[in-house]
Amino acid sequence: MLGSRVSDSYLGLFGLRGALPDIVLALSEVNCLSEEPRKTERAPAPVRRSDIPPDTILIGKKPIMAYATAVMMHYNTGAKKLTLKARGRAISTAVDVAEVVNNRFFQGGLSKHVNLGTEIVGEGQDARNVSTIEIILERLK
Repeated sequence: MLGSRVSDSYLGLFGLRGALPDIVLALSEVNCLSEEPRKTERAPAPVRRSDIPPDTILIGKKPIMAYATAVMMHYNTGAKKLTLKARGRAISTAVDVAEVVNNRFFQGGLSKHVNLGTEIVGEGQDARNVSTIEIILERLK
């Protein structure tokens, strides 16, 4: 009898002991056992952009000191040149990173070159202009 597989205390709690037909119990067990856990669909992982040079740091939403640390780690490898790139709202963060690194860590020992530009983002009616900045930091010493 399939009813014996369902916990007697569970059935007794609702006063159902012996009251459910075997077909109902069989269907509930089939549904519980055959149903696999549902997997939530994830967006595919972003493709690693291989066209970004190794001496370039893309600035985004992280805190300023996270990027400043990345810049210092890059210069500790012996590099003489580094490029910070940002667009949109991240432009102010890129400028802050360049200033913090230059003033706090190198005491003015970095040369800065700035390039400004505009990219068209989106297609058709969704196309809009987004400002970009590229800050090239060169170590003088």
